[in-house]
Amino acid sequence: MLLQHLPISSINIADDSYRTTFAPRLEELKRSIRTVGLVQPITVRHTTEGTFQIITGYKRVLVMKELNRQSVPALVCEHNEIPPDRAFLMNFHDNAVRGEMNIIEKSNALAKLQQFCSLSEEELVTQHLPLLNEEPSYKILHQLLSLQALTEQMRHHVVTTDMALTSAVRIAEFTSTTQQSLLAVLSYIRPSGAKLNELLSLIREISARDGVSVESVLDRYKLLTIVADPDASQTEKVKALRQTLRGIRLPQLTERQNKLAELIQSLELPDHAKLITDPYFENQKFKLEYQFTQPEELNVLMMKIKGAFEKQQWQKIFDWYQA
Repeated sequence: MLLQHLPISSINIADDSYRTTFAPRLEELKRSIRTVGLVQPITVRHTTEGTFQIITGYKRVLVMKELNRQSVPALVCEHNEIPPDRAFLMNFHDNAVRGEMNIIEKSNALAKLQQFCSLSEEELVTQHLPLLNEEPSYKILHQLLSLQALTEQMRHHVVTTDMALTSAVRIAEFTSTTQQSLLAVLSYIRPSGAKLNELLSLIREISARDGVSVESVLDRYKLLTIVADPDASQTEKVKALRQTLRGIRLPQLTERQNKLAELIQSLELPDHAKLITDPYFENQKFKLEYQFTQPEELNVLMMKIKGAFEKQQWQKIFDWYQA
């Protein structure tokens, strides 16, 4: 293995044989290289065609190219000096020790460990998942490997939105065409992991109930129109989408929730008062929350409560809720 300064033009950047990197964030590395130069040489493999395959240092090469550097220091191995399985293991450990791999890169790494090294699931779980800062779990192994079914565009969405593994796994269960249809909707919102899982479950349940494709569900109920509203905030878009899907999936429950909201509105409580009930109507208890800073505000609440009692509004709510 010799240290040389290679012209960047001689390196086959498109050759992804040993690469696990996906949608890298290069800003910090670029600042570092611009300030102090390249601290660590890359490692390349000289092919029989005369070009150079990157073994380690793909991100460093990208940054050097963006900075218009003409050459890069590299440790050069001849093609017969290092077999493909060892070359990939070098890449794997180089990336794993940095601890900066996103879930798509972890998925790529595990898939290529199977490809190059023919490792058993037990070896991947016990020896390699811990190196990726993951629990040694067969479930996690299968979840990460399932991400190989994601489309290229969806993989970018997963990385750029820092999507949770559980959500990405759910999306990977859909076909490629369905993923593209989902992406058209998901690109407008950034729900939490729990809310995204709920949205995906609702869409799948509606699709199964109606016997139609997910694409048909998205089109039939105009879900893209809901999230594409330019005047709505991210929070408002997610809330509107959840309410729409819940209404489609459980129309009777949604109708009952809307009726209760109307009855609570009729109490005319102060803005900072909140009457909390079980959204599924399984718990018969009510809870009243109120935030205030002055005694006069508490008096306003008491007057509103008293007025609602005199108008029998409270009794209407209790009778309706318990019916």
